[in-house]
Amino acid sequence: MVEENNAALLASNNPAVLMTNVAFHWPGQPRLIEIERLKIDPGDAVFVAGPSGGGKSTLLSLIGGLVLPDQGQIYLAGTNLATLSGPKRDRFRGDRLGLIFQQFNLLPYLSAFDNVILPARLSSYRRNRAIKAFGSVAAAAESLLKDLDLEKILWLRPAYKLSVGQQQRVTAARALMGRPELIMADEPTSSLDADREIAFVDLLLKESQKAGASVLFVSHDLALAKRFKSFLTIDNLKPKA
Repeated sequence: MVEENNAALLASNNPAVLMTNVAFHWPGQPRLIEIERLKIDPGDAVFVAGPSGGGKSTLLSLIGGLVLPDQGQIYLAGTNLATLSGPKRDRFRGDRLGLIFQQFNLLPYLSAFDNVILPARLSSYRRNRAIKAFGSVAAAAESLLKDLDLEKILWLRPAYKLSVGQQQRVTAARALMGRPELIMADEPTSSLDADREIAFVDLLLKESQKAGASVLFVSHDLALAKRFKSFLTIDNLKPKA
C-alpha cells in the first residue's frame, strides 16, 4: 500500500514547485530575486548554494507564500499562491510543506513524539495522509522516529532535554509527518560536525524519497551538494543577459 501511494504521488503531473518570471525586492532595497524559471519535480532533491544575504532564505519565503513576488507566478503543488488569501496561504503551507529550520523551532516542553505529531494535529490534510499510509498518526510518528534512528527511550523526553543531533532528527520527522509534497530545509546542519552532517542529510533524503516528497535544501556547505540530484545557485536562475 505504501509503495502504491508513493507511485501515485510521483506520477502526479504537477511539479512540486514551479516559478516563472519571478522578481522580488524588500522595501527600500535593490532587487534581490530574479528568476526566469525554476521547476522542482515530485521526488526531486535540490541543493541551493550561495553567500549569506544572497537571497536563499528569501527564495524559501517566496515558495512558502510568506511573501508574494513583485511579478511572476509561483505554483506550489499545482496551486498559484497569488490566488490564495493570506489565511488560505497559511493553511496551504501547513498542508503541503514540511519545514526544517536552522534553529529547529521545536516546542521545548513537548515530548519528541508530540512535536512529531503536531503537523497532523494542525492539518487535516496531513493527518489523513498519515492515517492512509500508516493506519494512524501515532504509527506514522513511530515509523519516522525509528527510521530516523531516534532511540525509543527518547520519544517521551521533552525536546529541550535532547541533544542537538537528537533535536534535528525530531525536526526532520516532524517535517515528514503526513507526507507533504515538499520539504524545505534552511541551513539545517550548521550546528553539526562533518560526519553528522552527512549522516543527517542521507537520512533525510532516504526518508523523503520513501514519502515521495521533494526536497529543497539550502546550505553554504558545498561538500553536501554531491548527495543531491540537482544543484543550483540564485544566480543560475536569473534571466540570461
